[in-house]
Amino acid sequence: MSELSDKLEYILDWLQSTNLEFVDCYNPGLSHQQIDEITKDLPFKLSDEVYELYQWRNGIADLGFNNYYPLIKFLFPEQLYSSVPIEFYSLQNAVNSYKSIGEATNYDDVYWNQKWFLIGQYETKRSLYIVGDLNPSPVYLWDVGCLDDSLRVYKSLTSMISVIAECCELGLYQVIPDKYGEEDDMIIRIDEDKLEIEKEIYRKYNS
Repeated sequence: MSELSDKLEYILDWLQSTNLEFVDCYNPGLSHQQIDEITKDLPFKLSDEVYELYQWRNGIADLGFNNYYPLIKFLFPEQLYSSVPIEFYSLQNAVNSYKSIGEATNYDDVYWNQKWFLIGQYETKRSLYIVGDLNPSPVYLWDVGCLDDSLRVYKSLTSMISVIAECCELGLYQVIPDKYGEEDDMIIRIDEDKLEIEKEIYRKYNS
């Protein structure tokens, strides 16, 4: 098992140990050949890490209503700051999104770089994307509504997932009631007293 897959499994194990109601809401992973087929019309090659991510799981499944949906969708760091988590796109949805953005912008780099590839998004407000033809590719977490700190860059998928896994290991996350949700809804947040530690961990993997 590679470092990326190992860290992804660690996060799932942590979720299960933290929340007895945890349900694995991710689609089964794809084969290398399936990924090749789904992405054959893209004008760039996806990195080995992106292949590995989609071989591990193929995005979020539609499980319908679940009281703990913010917890089971926890994978990307944006979840820690927003009441509505970024959706981890299935590869099919990611490719369709790429084509839709291209058609809407006439594939003009002024509006959206043709090598940017979304792997997760909440509406058009918060996006998580990689860059085609880079191996490994950096990961960009972009919040268009946040003026002070709208962009965070990770060196790679492994770097991003390693930050999250270490924060799990060191107890930086809290499971707390969701004041905007239904009764008994819970969400994950970074302990405000430990924000500086999270930044140190980020720098450790991305300097």
